[in-house]
Amino acid sequence: MGGALSLNWLREDGRGRSYVSDWAAEIGGSVDRTTGLFSTVGRVVWLRLENCQLGHPWTGRGAMSSSSVATAGGAALRRDGKKLVRSPSGLRMVPEHRAFGSPFGLEEPQWVPDKECPRCMQCDIKFDFITRKHHCRRCGKCFCDKCCSKKVPLPRMCFVDPVRQCAECVLVSQKEMEFYDKQLKVLMNGATFCVTIGTSEKSELLVCRLSNNQRYLFLDGEIHYEIEIAQISTVQILTEGFTPGDIHTYTSLLESQHITEGGNTRATGMLLQYKEPGAQDVTQMKFTASEDSNSNKKQSTTWLAAMHKAAKLLYESRDQ
Repeated sequence: MGGALSLNWLREDGRGRSYVSDWAAEIGGSVDRTTGLFSTVGRVVWLRLENCQLGHPWTGRGAMSSSSVATAGGAALRRDGKKLVRSPSGLRMVPEHRAFGSPFGLEEPQWVPDKECPRCMQCDIKFDFITRKHHCRRCGKCFCDKCCSKKVPLPRMCFVDPVRQCAECVLVSQKEMEFYDKQLKVLMNGATFCVTIGTSEKSELLVCRLSNNQRYLFLDGEIHYEIEIAQISTVQILTEGFTPGDIHTYTSLLESQHITEGGNTRATGMLLQYKEPGAQDVTQMKFTASEDSNSNKKQSTTWLAAMHKAAKLLYESRDQ
């Protein structure tokens, strides 16, 4: 079998029989000879891959559950598995594999070396035996205790406990907590939209929600779609008050100040552009808030406002 090899998740039906689902975890690479995936009850066997582009010829054999995935090195990892790691900044609960990390997350910053910061980078007081030096866990800069005394949660870096941050970073982290405390739940609960794909004039009524691992948008109706968050290139919000075709009809998430809690301008839809795995062209989807009932419309509007914040965090993570 030439080309890229896809290893599908193994699942079991109600009678305990295993079958291969039609959504897969891809392992890129070419193989020179026939390969196969064989399954019996609760077990999966892989034939050895040769000349894999990733440089990991391997053979695997053993139990495999629907919550696991095979890596190119032949190791089985839990899809949502996490591990506790200790860094100079504190304890962090991170995914077992970086590929399964949240697209909204941030990497730990490099600390400014001690020899490069003899003074507080906020008040300019000189560090000595009495005035201790502290590093902000979010920006990595050096501060005195007075300028870096607060410890606040920092879920974007997966810290288990609140960590020390400078005054400027504290404000940013506190604003982000609203997203993690409220808006993530809104996105995961989902909302109903009329969805139009590409240039099609036909729309489908679909429930859109964020996956529990924050990596996918699931769209469910008569058919099922999965959009990987990392593959989204553009998110724009459609707001009421502008005529179709107006230059302001689609409001960029990175520039708009219209969508705020309690604001006068209401979100009515969303324009999404993304790339499907292996595709060259961008796919476009238009989401319009469902008009079925006032409650559904309100739920859709709230979901769009949460998606507005999510997109901002997504772009920040990419620009890091």
